[in-house]
Amino acid sequence: MFTAKDQFGHDVVVTRGNVAFLKKQRNQYSCGCCAERLILKAGEINMPHFAHLASSKCRFASEGESDRHLEGKKYFLEWLILQDRQADVEVYLRDIKRQADILVDGRTVIEYQCSTVPVKELQQRTEDYLMAGLCVYWILGQDIRMVKGRYYLTAFQQAFIKYDPKLGYYLVQYLPENNRWTLLYQITMDTANRFYARAMTFDGRVRLDVIKKGVQRIKYATFFVKRELAFERQKQCYFYARFKKQSPFLKDVYEQGYYLQNLPMEVGVVLPTQFRVKTPALEWQFYIWQSFLRMLDIGDSFQLERVLVLFYEHVVWMPLIWNEDRRTLCMEYMHFLCKQGVLGAVGMEKYTILRQMKEVANEEVRFLDI
Repeated sequence: MFTAKDQFGHDVVVTRGNVAFLKKQRNQYSCGCCAERLILKAGEINMPHFAHLASSKCRFASEGESDRHLEGKKYFLEWLILQDRQADVEVYLRDIKRQADILVDGRTVIEYQCSTVPVKELQQRTEDYLMAGLCVYWILGQDIRMVKGRYYLTAFQQAFIKYDPKLGYYLVQYLPENNRWTLLYQITMDTANRFYARAMTFDGRVRLDVIKKGVQRIKYATFFVKRELAFERQKQCYFYARFKKQSPFLKDVYEQGYYLQNLPMEVGVVLPTQFRVKTPALEWQFYIWQSFLRMLDIGDSFQLERVLVLFYEHVVWMPLIWNEDRRTLCMEYMHFLCKQGVLGAVGMEKYTILRQMKEVANEEVRFLDI
């Protein structure tokens, strides 16, 4: 941490520029959160900072800080001040017992996250800030791997993805080593932890208004990915045969007299927001078809709510930092079925059956080489 209180109760911020002066002062420093003693650390390699004693029980002492996190906070503070913004580092908010990495203009919190921690902790921090009337922005400080045009995002990194009407699904990353901002937007799931996305990068010296102008030039909010349903089904069958032979889902499918390769091609479709749930698309869409849609006749109508009951019953959610409308994925599936001519929208969240979803015949299965 960069901030501490001296024996007179004054706030002190340590930097490379003033660390020699502070060492000569030989003052006693304490934590502004817990009032425990702090040690001024200023070696040849690491950034100068204050640290709790090893025996400390302060909640902020146990978090630990990497050099990347320290460098990132230092950058955000200086970057905002150079743009005439009122910015403070490591501000302890006593009402909610939280310490914000950066507090901007007294009403906006910037959190820079480098380490992997339980997402529930980030969600709770966000809720606390919002309850205090503060706006909060999370910036990812981890490396993102890219292979053959696809971004590999861990489950933790996926929690940073947020929706914006203009950007689609996006996340913001900053790496102090190369002093560069990266905005990944129009994020669309490929498979599992692989994603397609567009990227916009900015040098760390860029002004905020330049970033805003760059975002304003973005025209499309979706990244089109053409999916071959037959090929997707082939991959799904291989995956379950190779890795999930004993899964309860596969057992359930067989006990009800079905085989994966014979399920309707409209079952198992990977939709743009599929990454918001842990449950594979093949599984939750199978139950919607088998338990509900299959039982309806052409011309029958139903409300979205009836499908949502099954949807909520069979999906397990990915942990998120922000609260979202959890109906989105199910509504995407209804929209897909409308485009395929299976359903027709006849009112507000009301649909009618236009045609039945047919199982794949054995002749077609041989053609698919499954």
